[in-house]
Amino acid sequence: MSDNLELFQKYLSFFLNLFNATLILVPVIMFFFIMINKFSKALKHILAPTGFGLLLQLRALWICRKSPVKKRAFIEFAILESQGSSKTSSDWHSIINKFKTFYAINEQNMTYNISNCTLLIGEEFSNITRKYFKYFDTPNVRKVFGIQKKQISWVLKIHIDEAYVTPTCLLAGLLSRFEEKWNDLIKRYISTAYIADTDENIKKNKSNVILANELYFTFAWLSWGPSCEIKFKNYWAGLCQISYGDESNSIPAMANMNTDAITKLKEKFNDNAANRYGILVSATISIFENKTYYKNIRDIINQENAYFYNKIKNGVFSFAAQIDDLSICDNYKANKYYCTAYVWLLFEIEDEEQFTFRPEKSVAFFEHTNLSDKKAYLFLIETLIDKSIRHFTDVFNNPKYEGRKYRFVCAMNDEITTAFYNRYNEIINSGGKIGKVFKNRIIQEPKHTPAVVFSAYDEYFFATNTLSYVEVSLKDKKSVSDLGRFYTDIYMENFPNPDERESLNNLLYYLKKAETTDKYKYHITLAKDNNGNVVGGAIFNYFYKSNSAVIEFIVVKTDMQSSGIGTQIYEHILKTMEYDARKANKKKLDYIFCEIDSPENGKLSNDKYLYFWNKYKYRHINFSYIQPSLSPSQAPVSGLWFIVSSQSATDLSKVTGELIISVIHDYMKYAMQIDNPNKNSSFIKMKGELLSKPVNVIRII
Repeated sequence: MSDNLELFQKYLSFFLNLFNATLILVPVIMFFFIMINKFSKALKHILAPTGFGLLLQLRALWICRKSPVKKRAFIEFAILESQGSSKTSSDWHSIINKFKTFYAINEQNMTYNISNCTLLIGEEFSNITRKYFKYFDTPNVRKVFGIQKKQISWVLKIHIDEAYVTPTCLLAGLLSRFEEKWNDLIKRYISTAYIADTDENIKKNKSNVILANELYFTFAWLSWGPSCEIKFKNYWAGLCQISYGDESNSIPAMANMNTDAITKLKEKFNDNAANRYGILVSATISIFENKTYYKNIRDIINQENAYFYNKIKNGVFSFAAQIDDLSICDNYKANKYYCTAYVWLLFEIEDEEQFTFRPEKSVAFFEHTNLSDKKAYLFLIETLIDKSIRHFTDVFNNPKYEGRKYRFVCAMNDEITTAFYNRYNEIINSGGKIGKVFKNRIIQEPKHTPAVVFSAYDEYFFATNTLSYVEVSLKDKKSVSDLGRFYTDIYMENFPNPDERESLNNLLYYLKKAETTDKYKYHITLAKDNNGNVVGGAIFNYFYKSNSAVIEFIVVKTDMQSSGIGTQIYEHILKTMEYDARKANKKKLDYIFCEIDSPENGKLSNDKYLYFWNKYKYRHINFSYIQPSLSPSQAPVSGLWFIVSSQSATDLSKVTGELIISVIHDYMKYAMQIDNPNKNSSFIKMKGELLSKPVNVIRII
């Protein structure tokens, strides 16, 4: 009996030890499973900051254990339900239960229904969506979840019951640009007024001074952000806005070119021209990662609209909304639907000696209008034009502003532009004193494209970002490391043509050669932001013989372009080259040359870069510039412009063929390390052309 009891105790002890070990082992295994499980990591990375704790993660792991698609659908559902804001544990359990019901009903057609677009507008929603795409768009995660498409999108579709669609693009206003810091915005307004009042050119000609009310009109218009019409009547790639109640409550969207969505919208926009501006639809959309999506469609867009696509790609939304399917609403509600926006007319003060658009010399007239009701819409367009006529009449009747002229720049859409031309021509054709004044002092032909205009505003109102500069040197290993990151992250994306792109080895070789000579200075300068991240850079050279410099390029990180960083880098380059000239016992640098893309070759999606160079008084040297081959495996590159700016003279009359040849010779010999440029076929062609005819230097814009 005692033996049996002893045996029983032995077995009991064994099972108790095994049970205790299991109690310890199970949590350990579960812990490691959670740590290495990609879905668990996704939950932790994306949802944990919103209060989605460990027990909730375990529940989600169990519910979605069998399907990678279901796992992604759960996270997307959770993002939509939580909006990226913190939730209590009770809230999350409720969301999980709602997902179980949703998935049971919608497993075959996973579509999440929302009443309007406002659910997709919030900053927190955009931020958590950005986290989602960043996590799932990595090779290991893609493999685990079976994501094969290069362009990643949500597995959930979103159906919007009331989507008011207009062929417009909302531009971020100054209030948003200055992050609603009214103090900074008012300071900018006052400083702009000060610049206008103290500008040397204005002092010489009082008729060019911006008036206080004109400056106010423009700032008030820009504060909230205007919308621009997208060209849709002919070639259109589908860019539009989905709004609810007001254009500020909107998201940018693209109509899917592979479905009939784009055809339906285009036909209805044209049909509605006589009734109202936009259309009310019920739409199903897909959600894509923003930058990749717009980058992939850049080759199919109308180049007249390219500026707006780039603005959206680099804008506040982390996602792109693609309209896959839609039903056009045709009922009483649709016919009376309400959405407000600004309509506007933009002018500039004409200056025959100024060829660039200057934001501080622009005058905007605007009205807040109803885009749905045609009668109200046309009434407010007439009111808008009346405002401009009244203002110009008052100015022209004041002898103080004798000789002052204005030029029409652009309007929100063709209808406003047509109404403007009709009304102004009525005044001009009516004769009389005011008709003659308007004919002579209102120039109706625009001088700039909308892309140039809004690029100018972008640069003028860029957010302050203090940059630091690193001069790359082989002796400074940290700077070489920074150059490597710059090369892969920024340089290669800005130079997709392999023939036009220097290798990293070449750049390091050029640095090495430059350290052993006193005939030129070779600079690779990198710009870093406040956090120490490289955000842009430039390569430029100073040549002692000609006392001239050549800027090879200035590039800025794609998502930070149009923020003024390029301007700051250029100003730093000027200071560096002026220092080089002084060290060479020259009082001042004579000329700066630069090679840029020709607008005729169509490589760039818009011409805002021309505004940049024109602003600094660069002029195009009218000859066939050729970048020689950079290595035996690369071909020469045509389709480039060689431009020049004088730093010490008031004109460019001394830019001779001989000077240009001398600069290009040194540029090839020292910056590209071509031993004997005189034997290079590209140099021989350029030399022959430059010496065969007088040099013709023309305006860029």
